[in-house]
Amino acid sequence: MGRSTCRRLPLATCVALLAACVRVAEPGDAEFAVRWDPAEGGPSTAAAVTRLLELRPGREESFEVRYYDAPTPASAPDSARVILRERSRDGGKTELVVKYRRAAPVTGKWTCPLGRRADRTAQVDIGFGPGGSVSRMYSYSCEVSADSFPASLHASPRACSISIARVTTDHLKIETWPLPNGEQLLEVSREARDSQSDLAGFEAIVNRLIAAGAHPIAESKTALAGTCR
Repeated sequence: MGRSTCRRLPLATCVALLAACVRVAEPGDAEFAVRWDPAEGGPSTAAAVTRLLELRPGREESFEVRYYDAPTPASAPDSARVILRERSRDGGKTELVVKYRRAAPVTGKWTCPLGRRADRTAQVDIGFGPGGSVSRMYSYSCEVSADSFPASLHASPRACSISIARVTTDHLKIETWPLPNGEQLLEVSREARDSQSDLAGFEAIVNRLIAAGAHPIAESKTALAGTCR
């Protein structure tokens, strides 16, 4: 909108239109997630979660996950946390992921350091913490099937990997993460839209887990599972 156009409009209308022009576009997709330590209460296995939530029997998979350390790429968005992850499917391919997480959405375009072949996604990570409190982070990821990260990333693997079990059923993922400190983490997640209706639907799941004794924790899987160096 040019200045000449703005001069012909009331001031309040002009200000509103200018604000709309610079508004940052937020991702429309979301991942809702709640995680807890079953040693502190709540369902202790994926099977127990399935029974509690009255889900159908699901598809079982296993993965090996390892996190990497690396300098922040020059192309990374400002104030972004950089996560490098390698995930190997049981008997299948290896997937490499570079993820940027920020408290605010990215303005403009962002660059993937894994090349043009990589699949790119943008979503809002909506997590549930103590008492069912809700947090939002913006996540920008790119993923490629490859044996190693590009040399330009200077990625070094952490000392341990984690074997994850996943059950997928009724649009939910139930994951069991054995942590490096010997504890275990359970997570229920769902990919949906960043909408009030989808938020309310997942909150109902969280409330059922809390009623069954689960204590949601605020820490991310990356923070909990990537502690070994």
